[in-house]
Amino acid sequence: MNQFINAWKFFIDNAGYLIALALPVAFMEVSMASILQPIQQLTQPEDFVEYINSNGAIFLAVAFLAIIVQMGFLGGLWIGFDSLDNDKDISPLDAQLQAMKRVFSILGASIVIGIASFLGFLLLILPGIYVMARLSLTYGYIVLENKSVSDSIQESWRMTDEHGGRLFGLTLSFVALTIIFSLIIATLIQPGLTNLIFLAAGEYLFALPLGYIYFTLYKSLKNSID
Repeated sequence: MNQFINAWKFFIDNAGYLIALALPVAFMEVSMASILQPIQQLTQPEDFVEYINSNGAIFLAVAFLAIIVQMGFLGGLWIGFDSLDNDKDISPLDAQLQAMKRVFSILGASIVIGIASFLGFLLLILPGIYVMARLSLTYGYIVLENKSVSDSIQESWRMTDEHGGRLFGLTLSFVALTIIFSLIIATLIQPGLTNLIFLAAGEYLFALPLGYIYFTLYKSLKNSID
């Protein structure tokens, strides 16, 4: 419970910095969703094909840029947490630019974690959340300790062995909050740009405190070794 409360306190105290970190990736997610949203209204196969032919190039360009920005966020978030925790003067933009130096490693780790989590989600969802929680420190090892993808994944799994249950519970609680928020927004706001903006805001409203919980565990484990 203390970790949950402390994570929200940290988020509130550093909201400006963390929102600045999340804005680029949230913007790209909204842009992607805006491009795809009209497909939901198409009922005929020929209309679907025509829409893809007309917007395929734009979608691919935005998707490519979104992936790059997402990788910068995943690594930059850890650099940002480290900066705030140790009073380093690293701006949100600089944090993401530093993370971009390891963009291929972050992307590789994301693919592996995504596949592992997906396989877990196939087993009634909860195993996927457990796997995701156990691998949550991977990006920290990549950007803060310059470890390889395989070493970072193995280290995250090994170091969280004794904390798997607690991590699972915390991760599950934030996932549940995100789902509840999304359902409320879907009920109150009709599909459209406003709906997408609120959904993206809700996603990162809960992702940022959860990310800090992962960071504090990483820091605690590292200090215990040092």
